[in-house]
Amino acid sequence: MGPPTDHPPSTNDSASRTAVRRAIIGGAAGLALLVGPVVLANVVVPDSGQDRVEAAAESETSLVALRRDASLADLAKGNAALSLRTTTTPPPPPPTEPPPPPTTEPPTTDPPTTRPPATEPPPTEEAPPDTGGGIGDPNSYATWDALAQCEAGGNWAANTGNGYYGGLQFSLSTWRSVGGTGLPSDASRETQILMGQRLQARSGWGSWPACSRRLGLG
Repeated sequence: MGPPTDHPPSTNDSASRTAVRRAIIGGAAGLALLVGPVVLANVVVPDSGQDRVEAAAESETSLVALRRDASLADLAKGNAALSLRTTTTPPPPPPTEPPPPPTTEPPTTDPPTTRPPATEPPPTEEAPPDTGGGIGDPNSYATWDALAQCEAGGNWAANTGNGYYGGLQFSLSTWRSVGGTGLPSDASRETQILMGQRLQARSGWGSWPACSRRLGLG
């Protein structure tokens, strides 16, 4: 045993120890109360965590599906645009230039020539052959030579300006009525005899009234 002390043990130390014990016990109880929910949370958390993991996985899967769908939609749009570009009707070919207007060529006809003041050419018709019947026979040239001698002095080209022409002194109207062309004075003797024969056959010797009486024609 140790040496005796002058004073007995103090009750204050016992009280202090008791208070410390109570504090420790209270702290332990409080710690137990704190640790209990934590342990409980640790027991529950794994299931909640699994749910969150599964939810996150499902979200990730949905996100991947959405991204895939968006990519497919973009790809479809691109294909549609490409198809539209490739199937678009090609632009029409550039318009061809219109053909040049036809060139107008100058007329090929010869310029009109000034007709001479000469009358129409004499007819080419000729009287039938002379029958040689003598004066009074219309088919005998002798009859017409005698009539021309009486009418124009035997000049078959007579043109005195009195409106009568040639050896038989035809007016233009009478000459043309029996088929004559041009001026009677320009026609040949035979043509004038032919026209005289036609006139005599139509009107008789009265077409030359004075000379036919003088020659005893009719």
